[in-house]
Amino acid sequence: METNNMRAIGGRVRMLRVQKGMSQEELARKLRFGSRSMVSEFESGKRALSSANVIDYASFFDVSSDWILFGSGDKEKKEYATEVDAMLQAFYSIRNPRARKVAIEQVRALSVL
Repeated sequence: METNNMRAIGGRVRMLRVQKGMSQEELARKLRFGSRSMVSEFESGKRALSSANVIDYASFFDVSSDWILFGSGDKEKKEYATEVDAMLQAFYSIRNPRARKVAIEQVRALSVL
């Protein structure tokens, strides 16, 4: 991984940690990285994140792996996914076919707003 890209990734993971008000030591403990220096090396771009590290960060900070790696994609992906899951569960709990059809029509009407 090239150095500039590693620095950019490090900057994003540092921003996530700072926004959450955590120290490097605290984050290392939560993600079981072993030491504060490992977090420091990730953030400074001296050490590349493994795919497992990226997944750990994404899961812990509730962002997409794409956002960590490339700075694009949904930063708040899990919040959105949770809303979609709740909506689908509500939809599939409607047993009456007529009521389900009305629900679909209402969602379609809202989507054009």
